[in-house]
Amino acid sequence: MIVVLRTFFNGRKDLKMFLKIFFHVVILLILTSARAESKTDAIRNKISSNDRTYVFVAMHRGDWRNFPENSKGAILSAIRLGADIVELDVQRTKDGRFVLNHDATLNRTTTGKGNVSDFTLEELKKLKLKDQKGRPTEYSLLTLEEALDITRGKILVNIDKFTKHPREILDVVSSVGAMKEVLVKSSSSLDKTKEQFGKYWESVVSGELLYMPIVSFTIKNKDNQIKFLKSFIAEEPRKNSMYEVCFNDPSLVPEVIKMLKEAPNQPRIWVNTLWDSISAKHSDKSALLEPDGNWGWWLEKGATMLQSDYVAELIVYLSGKGLRNL
Repeated sequence: MIVVLRTFFNGRKDLKMFLKIFFHVVILLILTSARAESKTDAIRNKISSNDRTYVFVAMHRGDWRNFPENSKGAILSAIRLGADIVELDVQRTKDGRFVLNHDATLNRTTTGKGNVSDFTLEELKKLKLKDQKGRPTEYSLLTLEEALDITRGKILVNIDKFTKHPREILDVVSSVGAMKEVLVKSSSSLDKTKEQFGKYWESVVSGELLYMPIVSFTIKNKDNQIKFLKSFIAEEPRKNSMYEVCFNDPSLVPEVIKMLKEAPNQPRIWVNTLWDSISAKHSDKSALLEPDGNWGWWLEKGATMLQSDYVAELIVYLSGKGLRNL
């Protein structure tokens, strides 16, 4: 090989210089390739792995305590704090666009009044988001496209209010190349979910699009919901299996968690610690006083994905237990 190369260069010095440059280029390409894995890639790879020693943290509506909920500031703060997933709410405008807003109305969150669906995007962009005390801020409503541009490569996005317009929302996600950047959920049966997703169901099966069913348990509906969960587990088609489970009573937890742990594909378990009525009375506010008895209680049960309103405190707690090594 060296002999062949010499025929193209004037002596050993030129060949030596070529080889030096060549090896530097190879090293640069290797380093560039290594850097090409984004934070989102790392999160997805961890989700797809068999590792159950990492606990994923989702931030509810972004950092809404310090910024208007669903705002650019709230999203950037969630990224800065180290959350793996940011939950964002979408509403459809009069002209068929999707903007971030939790409520169907504008009254609580913006300087406007009325239904989001009664205004065009151009009209909505003139409004300002309010902070938690109802004061106008510098932030405007974001489109779904703008939000996905902010989060790209930095954090996964759980698109809430998704089931109102599932295919249209996924059309937007697909158009901006963000199918691997989002997580969507629904509480529908498997057959209904396939119908809702249409052509995008194949993306779920392949693992490109992350999806999880939501199963909410109460004392009254326990038997029906367990039947629903069993049927979904039996027909489980997804590469990345995850379930969101909500409980209004601690007595409901053991049987359900046991079912999930014994499922063939060992699904990840997502729990919302936002308030008592959905977290079996082991919520964030109690965890701030007794983290082991609340967040720790869920870890003992087998939860590996926690959605919280106190992400900074939760990450500190999990890090102290060695559960945040991405």
